[in-house]
Amino acid sequence: MVGSTKVRLQKARMPRAVMAIGVALTFVVAACGSSSTPAPSAAATTGATATAAASATTAAGGEVTLRFLFPEYSAKTVDLMTEVVTDFNAANKGTIQIALETAPWDKMHDKLAVSMGSGQAPCVFGYATRWISEFAALNQLAQLDSMLQGGFKDGFIPKLLDAGILGGKTYGIPVAASARLLFYNKDLFAKAGVEAPKTWDDLSNVAKKVANPPTNYGLGVPASGIEVDTFFDYFLWNNGGDILDANGKSMLSQPASVAALQYLVDLVKNGGTEPKPTGFTREQIIEEFKNGQVAMYPTGPWMNAMIKADAPNLQYGFVPFPVNGSTQQATVSVTDSMGISEACANKAEAWKFVEFMYQEKYRQKFDETEGMLPELKAVAASTFFSSAEYKPFVDALQYAKFQPQHPKFEQIQQIMTVAVQKALDGQMTPQQALDEATQKIDAL
Repeated sequence: MVGSTKVRLQKARMPRAVMAIGVALTFVVAACGSSSTPAPSAAATTGATATAAASATTAAGGEVTLRFLFPEYSAKTVDLMTEVVTDFNAANKGTIQIALETAPWDKMHDKLAVSMGSGQAPCVFGYATRWISEFAALNQLAQLDSMLQGGFKDGFIPKLLDAGILGGKTYGIPVAASARLLFYNKDLFAKAGVEAPKTWDDLSNVAKKVANPPTNYGLGVPASGIEVDTFFDYFLWNNGGDILDANGKSMLSQPASVAALQYLVDLVKNGGTEPKPTGFTREQIIEEFKNGQVAMYPTGPWMNAMIKADAPNLQYGFVPFPVNGSTQQATVSVTDSMGISEACANKAEAWKFVEFMYQEKYRQKFDETEGMLPELKAVAASTFFSSAEYKPFVDALQYAKFQPQHPKFEQIQQIMTVAVQKALDGQMTPQQALDEATQKIDAL
């Protein structure tokens, strides 16, 4: 649930940029399974003037129209963004107009890559923060530090704002954020006479005790579809392991990382999860949790709204994800960012829209509606996010970790996914699977 963007290169560097974006797009198409949009070619790329024209147009009266691309988080996203754009356009009639475009999340990377490679990138866009290193390396993202100043900058939660920094430069400001906790079924726990787990030993014991196959199982393990690698991160980080070192080399073959995957494999073998996790997607596990078929699953604050809507009688709670012994607490946090194209000819006007969008009333409504955590301090202090349902997630940001910045992280995620699947299916031992993943990652 939670992308990146940029704009084109200078003409002298264009062939290399288009080639790189084409490679990235080819991979994403393979990872997503399908796409009807071809990768851009060098022949499709135009000069800087054409790019600026595609991102922004100026009417005869001097009114500038800027394209704004935003990802769809839910069926409500379009209405939320339409309200912001409509209000901005009314307030800036005759000078600036924003043209809203949206795209499903699984199409965003492709859409951005194609638009950047063909000189058609929007001036303003939402995207996955983890894509910053990929797009910034191609000079597609405008640096925002000269505009991100004073009270506006100070209004953000620092840790979330820091996620958009690469090499000391800010390329994105947070537009959607999450921190994950372990949801658990209180009725199943009470029936088994157990309490919420705090350590891995607790998790193993509880997962087996609450299980009553085939009626229900302990921990839901999604090992198919998206976020397979992200699910493994809970175990990896709560055992002191990591994905990459400071030089961008794999740490997956390290003892702490291998032990994390071994623990997950053993949990499956010992009946603490559904018997064949590679047959379950994230979406299926969420449905099973709401139906009482799995007793535990780690996810974000949006689950509160989903349970209220789909399973209002479900008795549930949430706690930090268990750690292995004295390992420092960690959880998964994902952010998405707002960015401006480096090729946008009207950056001042684009930034004016960004500042307008980040008014407290708009961010409060967006975060509440989409089930995201607040990016702004003022929203975090609101009654809604101070409630028992949401404050623990805001507090979890203190020990949350972000996935690393790497220009080929999309490929790294796929490599990690395959490694986890091979280990869970018994095709390889955890050591073999992660050794293979390390070789592939370090060869990128």
